[in-house]
Amino acid sequence: MKIASIILNTNLKELDKEFDYIVPEEFDDLVERGKRVIVPFGLGNKLVEGLVLNIKEYSGVENELKKIYDILDENIIIDDKTIEIAIKIKERYLCTLFEAIKLFLPPNNVKTKIYVKRFKFDEKYEQRYEFLRYIENEFVPLEKIEKLIGYSIKRTQLLNLYKKGLIEIKETIDLMVKPKKELIYSLVDINDAYNFIEVNKNSKRYEKHIWTLNQLINNNGSLSSRVLKSSNNCSSSVLNTLINRGLIKKEYVEVFRNPYNEEYKYNKIELNLEQKKAIDEILAAYNNGKNTSLIYGVTGSGKTEIYLSLIERFLKNGYGAIVLVPEISLTPQTVERFKGRFGSNVAIIHSRLSEGERFDEWRRIYNGEVSLVIGARSAVFAPVKNLKLIIIDEEHEHTYKSEITPKYDARYVAKLRIEATNGLLILGSATPSLESYYNAKNGKYHLIEILKRANSNILPEVTIVDMKKELKNGNRSVFSKKLLEEISINLQERNQTILFINRRGYSTFVSCRSCGYVAKCSDCDITLTYHYYNNTLNCHYCGKDYNIPNVCPKCGSKYIKYFGAGTEKIENEILKYFPDARVLRMDMDTTKNKGAHEKIYKAFKNGEADILIGTQMIAKGMDFKNVTLVGIITADTILNLPDYKSAERTFQLISQVSGRAGRGDKLGKVIIQTYDPENPIIQFASQHDFKNFYEYEIKMRQIMNNPPFTDIIYVLLTSQNENELIKTSNKLRYIFEEALKHEDVKILGPSPCHISKIKNTFRWNMIFKGKVVEYYYKINKILYNELGNSPISFSMDINPNNML
Repeated sequence: MKIASIILNTNLKELDKEFDYIVPEEFDDLVERGKRVIVPFGLGNKLVEGLVLNIKEYSGVENELKKIYDILDENIIIDDKTIEIAIKIKERYLCTLFEAIKLFLPPNNVKTKIYVKRFKFDEKYEQRYEFLRYIENEFVPLEKIEKLIGYSIKRTQLLNLYKKGLIEIKETIDLMVKPKKELIYSLVDINDAYNFIEVNKNSKRYEKHIWTLNQLINNNGSLSSRVLKSSNNCSSSVLNTLINRGLIKKEYVEVFRNPYNEEYKYNKIELNLEQKKAIDEILAAYNNGKNTSLIYGVTGSGKTEIYLSLIERFLKNGYGAIVLVPEISLTPQTVERFKGRFGSNVAIIHSRLSEGERFDEWRRIYNGEVSLVIGARSAVFAPVKNLKLIIIDEEHEHTYKSEITPKYDARYVAKLRIEATNGLLILGSATPSLESYYNAKNGKYHLIEILKRANSNILPEVTIVDMKKELKNGNRSVFSKKLLEEISINLQERNQTILFINRRGYSTFVSCRSCGYVAKCSDCDITLTYHYYNNTLNCHYCGKDYNIPNVCPKCGSKYIKYFGAGTEKIENEILKYFPDARVLRMDMDTTKNKGAHEKIYKAFKNGEADILIGTQMIAKGMDFKNVTLVGIITADTILNLPDYKSAERTFQLISQVSGRAGRGDKLGKVIIQTYDPENPIIQFASQHDFKNFYEYEIKMRQIMNNPPFTDIIYVLLTSQNENELIKTSNKLRYIFEEALKHEDVKILGPSPCHISKIKNTFRWNMIFKGKVVEYYYKINKILYNELGNSPISFSMDINPNNML
């Protein structure tokens, strides 16, 4: 008898362990380590997904064991190296092992279906449970009954009725997304087809049959039913006649759901001396045992060409590669470049693909049909064969850190994968994260610096405009006089302009000028944003919409006014000043639909618009040769937020968006509008001075004992009962002080979060600084023990990107 040790698909820490199941004889040769199975679990034998971790001959409690119900995978999905990496992810980010494993699995691919059947009648329960009347004497899907009655049936109710012998429950687990198949007609023998055509060429009766055969001959002998029947010359009767005569056959053939059908061309560019030197240095360092290199290259320095050249070398040697980009908005441009160079040997993974497209892309990678994967954060888990190279472009971006459990950092996972294969990791940015640059300066990474643009163009000329002076001079517009003048000149010279503001919507808040009332979300501690396109107030945290008040809800005044500006208002205002300008907007509102990023990107690249307005999704990576002017509407948006990374983010954002100007043959200009022109961060960014910014900010980090000089554990405590939350938070502070009093850990808080309420849930936090990684499990255990049965939830994050 074989026993399989299995971990279950669960986020419950209590169930995060191996469970033994008997391997039925019929599965004897099919159940292996690394395959997914379906097993019955718990008193109700609920069918759950699991992964086999081990096969053994005995368990010690064989008589009590249940049998594996079914197998999900024909092949081993998770190999030994992946399991080892998943264990490290679990240990660092305190998730269950299956939550870590799931990151490597095909996307959202398992669904459970419950069926119920009436077993016997009991009037007492019939009155108590109304839904019993809808359960028939044969198995019916539970979701069908729930649609009929209009509400969800609790599983506890079903289990209670099952124990009483009133109903039977059956579950099935199946793959949600399956290979797509299409009906194909193909020639049986091309010579028979030619003979039929020759014999019947003058026959009116077989005119359509001959047309159909010619179509098949001209398309390599086969065509889909959809294509053939799109013509009036072909019908089902014509096809059936040809089948009956043995001339053609039909079969269902799997077709690949290709998210990018277009043909791309991207010519190989001759590298300059700096680029060649960078590649030589990276490979030399790699051969000497340094498997991580940081490329610090100014905007436009040609980092992408270095990536392409390195990938080409690795692919030629039979290795696989992954390229990560931080934003979906960068994907169209990246796809164009990488597919243009490597053709069909590229797979794309990001969240805007359909389930079917992601499933097919994943299988192409898993089957070894492609060697190069391009994508956002989750692409770091792609099952690339013989993986040896991972490139993380714009490595400083906070989007590489997950905000949901497991709260992994793609850079950390990339290092784990590269270490497991003895591969090469490349981090690239014009504004590296302080942690990465610190690691490079201290020898942990190999540092490559490229301080000139690839085409020898100079960096754009930057002008800082003091918006306080604009107000004093009577200019109440969101645009400074200087910016409007430069936009006008740019339009006359037929150059393109990018306008950046890191807020979407029309107005950032709505207020009463009489009493000071500000419209806020009833469920969140956040001001509502006015959206002109649908004439509503919207909460950008919970998504709730509100009608616009005609009078102040607080004092009854009619003096309700919109304040601040978002992308929508900038677009509206620009068209007032320049009514003939062709304007595009790229933000969360205009890119909701699939393919919207690519459509806007291509239109602007092809010169179909004069001005592109957008949020941070236009701030990096975009390479438009005709953009000569960039206007930064408000440079202070995130500078004063209570977060230790706010200065770094401000510098990066200004530098990156400034770098969109002057990438072609013409000189670029940047206008930075700010209410704090003397701020050193804005000054450093205006001078493209990363090194002095780094020296300034790293001293601040050292003084404040922030990363990279220490680690931070951020604990978020949430509850719908504010008083209970405050009381428990203060109690936890005392418990932690006692438990960690002899350790090198500093405790900050508890205190309310900057955004103290989201979705009607109150939020408090605690921060632990010092050698916190050593006490990660201890902190987690105390929280788990103290809050396990309370209405207060908690989450932990190590070195978070966001503490608001």
